[in-house]
Formats: sequence, structure tokens, C-alpha cells
Amino acid sequence: MNQNNPAGRNRIGLWVLTATHAGNDFYTGAVVALLPFFVLQANYSYSAIAGITLAATAFSSVAQPIFGYLSDKYGMRWMSLAGLATAGLGVALSGLVSHSYLAVWVVIAISGIGIAAYHPAATMEARQVGGGTSGAMSLFSVGGNIGVALAPSAVILVVGWYGLKGTWLLAIPAVVLGLVYIAVSRSQLLRRPTLVASDTVKVSAKQAEVVDDWRAFGWLSLVLALWSIAYVGTSTFVSLYAIERFQTSTQFAAIALSLFPAAGALGTLVGGWLADRFGRLRMVRMGYLLAALSIAAIAFAPSPVVVIVATAALGVSLFIPFAAQITLSHSYLPNRIGLASGVTLGLTLSLGGVFSPLLGRIADQYSVQLVFIIMAALTAVGFVLSFVLKERTSEPKRVIAIETTAVENEESHS
Repeated sequence: MNQNNPAGRNRIGLWVLTATHAGNDFYTGAVVALLPFFVLQANYSYSAIAGITLAATAFSSVAQPIFGYLSDKYGMRWMSLAGLATAGLGVALSGLVSHSYLAVWVVIAISGIGIAAYHPAATMEARQVGGGTSGAMSLFSVGGNIGVALAPSAVILVVGWYGLKGTWLLAIPAVVLGLVYIAVSRSQLLRRPTLVASDTVKVSAKQAEVVDDWRAFGWLSLVLALWSIAYVGTSTFVSLYAIERFQTSTQFAAIALSLFPAAGALGTLVGGWLADRFGRLRMVRMGYLLAALSIAAIAFAPSPVVVIVATAALGVSLFIPFAAQITLSHSYLPNRIGLASGVTLGLTLSLGGVFSPLLGRIADQYSVQLVFIIMAALTAVGFVLSFVLKERTSEPKRVIAIETTAVENEESHS
């Protein structure tokens, strides 16, 4: 095997993609972090901000499978960069047009579409340069957690200092990381690892033609949809819950909002590592069970400190299955990796976004506490349904997606 890359990975490429993933998902976290400011400074209702959450997620979720299909068919690596730039532009404009709810809704929807464009193409690149393992996918995925975790602090700093009119400064991460991606791409450091002939596992044509298991993928999508309700709902309402129930300050409530994705980063890394060693389905089931218990702890927390601790626990447990779910989707649809990535990372989130206005209405008419009780119950249902899922080990070895040129083949034999 190539001694310079014993794991069959392009580590530089994987780290660069992880950084751009952080930048892209920074804007997912920024939208959520802006919601309390839209309530406090622009006088939006809970239902109105739930509508903004719908704008951020619904269009993104529907668009991602489309972008995934295009990635499968045409490659279109440029969508990573275009998506990152569009995501940053939409969020940057949101505060500048906060006097118009419709304008905010539109630019947030545009940002969501940008986020959608990024994910399938970037996930395919990460899968190629990372060798297709859950561990490599967890590293790429954790970039998203880090970006979401950094967003609340950045939003508080910017909006706290300049007000909503300062959101244009939030475009900086997209600009900087976009330039880094361009520079590294031109230096060819993002190309997939090249193995010589002795490194290549020979598989027969029959082994390479693995049939897509749409039934298993459908069950996984349903489980992921329930996951998304817990994720989107917690991101939308946890800070508002702390403010409403315990009258905490916006800054204190933002601690929970920051800890949630930060803890999710830890859960993603640990879950990916454990999935490679003990099995993906074990991690999926354990994560959903612990997540249901953590949401229940938030709902019945006796103090704001317990809310923060339980939110951190939820971040870890909810993201333990994350990388395993992505690689499971790839194993169920090995011939449609882009589409699997688009549905897994996008379409399933649409249910979380679609449920947001309903959860917002429940919060307006009853309480935010009831929202968390409902999410705990739905996550428990996800735990039960996870037992329908099955492991699939028949994914072809061509997961590494090695493509060597004729010149490289000649050099490997010389």
C-alpha cells in the first residue's frame, strides 16, 4: 500500500472540506441564532420565526435531492463553492431587510438553497478523499457541527454591537473559506488519493453491480425525518424556552444554543469512531434512546442550568448516529451516492422544517415546554423504528472511487 497514505485518504483534502463544511453550516446556526433578535428587535411572533425556520429548511430540503441527482450525473464540484457563497449572501442580507418579514423570508430561503447546493457535492468529495469510512465521514460532518456552534457567538457579537443592520459582516466566513477552497483546488490538493495497482482490491463485475435497496433507504429516511424534528425543534426553541420559562437573559440562553452543536461535534466524532468498531446500527439505536431521554430532561428541567446540561447531553446523543446514518444511506444506494446524500442531508430535514410552524403555534397557544415533550415522544418513536433498519455489507469496494489515468497506470507498472 502507498506508504504516504496508508489509509487510502487525502488528509489535506478532507481537512479543507471539513473547514468549508464548517463555513457552510455556520449559516444554518446563524439563522437560528438570529431568531431571538428578530423577536426582540423586529417584534416577530413565535409563529413568524417558525416560518423563517421553514424558509431556511423547506426549500433547502427539497432542493438537496435535486442537487444530489445532478452531482451523480454531472459531477458539478463547483456547487460546493456556489452553495457556500449563496448561503453567506442570504444571511448577510437578512438583517438589512428586517423591516420586511417577506424580504427576510425570501433571503433566508435563498440562503437555505445555497446550503442545499453545497452538501451533496461536498459530501461526495469527502467520501472520495476519506475512503468511505464512518470515521472519515464523521470528521467531515463535525465541521458542520463546529460551524453551527460558532454561529451564536458571532451573531451575538455582531448584532449585539451593530444591531440587525450589522448582519452583512456575517458574510466574512463564506468569503475567506471560499478563497481557501479555490486556492487548494487549483493546487490539486483536493484530488482523490491515487493508488498503484498493488493497492487496488480487484472485484468482479458482478460484485461491482450492487442493487440499490430502496425499501431499506425508505425506512432510514423515515427515521431521519424524526431525527430532524428533534434537531430543528431544539435549535429553534431551546434558547426561547430558557427565556420564557426561567426569564434568563438572551446571552445566558445563547449558551445552550452554542453547546448544542458543540456537543454534537463530539457526538459525531465519537459516533463515527464507534460505528466503525462496533457497528452502525448499535450507534443509531443508542443515540436515539439517549436523545429521547435528554429531550425529556430539558422539558422537565427544574432550573436553567439543567436545561444547559441536558441540551449538551442531547447534542452528543443526537449526533452519535449521524455519520453512521450517512454511510448507511450510501450502502443502501451505492449507485446513487449524490442522491442518497441529498435525501439524507436534505429532504428528511424538510419534515423538521415543515413541523416548525406547527411547533411554533403550539408554543404560542400553550407553551414551549409542550414542544419539547412532543419532540421527546417523536424521538422515542425513532428509536423504535431504528430496529427495522438492517446493516448492509455488500457495498462495492469501489467506494474509494479511484480513477487513475493511463499515464499513472503505466508508471505503476514501471
